[in-house]
Amino acid sequence: MAPTDLSRLELPRACREALAKPRSERIDGHTVPIASNWWNNEVTVAHLPGAPVVGANVTQLSRGDLFMDAANLDAGSEEELLRFLWRVLAWGSGRKLRLNRQRIRAVADDPSSALAALCQALKAAREDPAQAYEALRPRDHNAIAYLGPAFSTKVLYFAGRGALDHPCAILDSQVAATLRDACKWDSLGENEWPTSTYVRYCALLDRWAHEESRRLGRRIGIDEIERWLFRP
Repeated sequence: MAPTDLSRLELPRACREALAKPRSERIDGHTVPIASNWWNNEVTVAHLPGAPVVGANVTQLSRGDLFMDAANLDAGSEEELLRFLWRVLAWGSGRKLRLNRQRIRAVADDPSSALAALCQALKAAREDPAQAYEALRPRDHNAIAYLGPAFSTKVLYFAGRGALDHPCAILDSQVAATLRDACKWDSLGENEWPTSTYVRYCALLDRWAHEESRRLGRRIGIDEIERWLFRP
């Protein structure tokens, strides 16, 4: 199938209407219930840094929580870096824990390589979606086993700390389904997207965000569009 001409795709009206709601409500306040005890126990059993992943009484995480976590990463602490990863995975998984034990074990098997890939990706994510995506998906393979596009792009997204000009967005199966069905990106495919597709995706959201910024008279982040694509 020939690649879809993304310059012809228009943002659905329902998404444009959703953008009228406050960013703080739709983005920072987007909260997911998590399996707190499971994460704390599994990371501890694996003898990896970053535990406890959440406090004893914490049962949910928000995007705003993870933005604050990312703000603590500049010191380069392995503890904070892996705690950030576990919390991104916990938020992204909710109460569905499929493959997360394998992801933890993959880090435990080669922590130095996992940390190197994460550091490279986080550094690149603020400026270059292609380089950032490649750091975690070199040559269309996972740098960390079982950390595919759906979760690696969450890592890249949260590295932006909620900045309106952050260039990386989450791309997972739910977002992709809306892009295909509601936005008519016919050639997108379902998963295992190559770097070129991720770059086109981020550029499409950036175009839409700039168009909506002019319409609404305020800066729209690409994550505000991704949020609707995730659950229209």
